Amino acid sequence: MPDGRAPPRRWLRWLAALALSMLLFVAVANLYLIVTARAVTVSDVDAAPARPYAIVLGNRVFPGGVPSLELAGRLQTALALHKAGRADKLVVSGRTYGTYDEPHAMAAWLEARGVAPANIVLDPGGHRTAATMADAVTLGVRSALVVSQGYHLPRALYFARRAGIDAVGVPASSSRVGAWLAFRRFVRESTARAEALVEVALRGVR
Repeated sequence: MPDGRAPPRRWLRWLAALALSMLLFVAVANLYLIVTARAVTVSDVDAAPARPYAIVLGNRVFPGGVPSLELAGRLQTALALHKAGRADKLVVSGRTYGTYDEPHAMAAWLEARGVAPANIVLDPGGHRTAATMADAVTLGVRSALVVSQGYHLPRALYFARRAGIDAVGVPASSSRVGAWLAFRRFVRESTARAEALVEVALRGVR
C-alpha cells in the first residue's frame, strides 16, 4: 500500500513549478530595476547634476546620535553634494520611535559640518524607502538626487520615480563586510526589489 504520509507527485511538481516561477520573477525584477537604475545613476558627486534637493535615506544610528558606517557614507556624500552646489537642500529621512531618531541625528551631523539648518529638511516618517519617497512628494520635492549605497539605489530610485520624482542616484560609500553578511545583504535586497514591484503594482508608493 502507498505510504499515506508521502505527498502525491503532482503536488511535488506543482510546488517545484511554483518555486521556479518565484525565482524567475525575482531574477527578472532585479534585472529590470538594476538596468533602469543604471541609466539614472551617476558615478560620483562630480558627475551629479544640480538639483534643488538631495534625499538622504536613513540607516542605523547608535546611542549619542552616532551614525552607522552605512549612514555616515550617505551623509558624507550628501555633504559633498551640498558643498559642490549640486543640491541646495538636503532631505534627511529616517525612522523614529521613542528616543530613537534617525533624522535629527542626521541633521545634527550635517549642521556640525557647516550645513545651515535652513537647508536641511527633516522627514521623521521615513521608516521605509517607499515612505521616504511619498513623504518627499508631500514636502514638494519633484526633482532630486537620491543618496544611498549602490546596492540600495535600484529600489530607491524605482520608488522615487514611481512617486513622481525626477530622481538621479548618487552612490555613497559602502562598509566592507564578510562573505556571510554580504550574502545575506544580497538575498535581502534581491527579495526587496521583487517586493517593490509587487507593492507598487498593488497600492502605489506610500
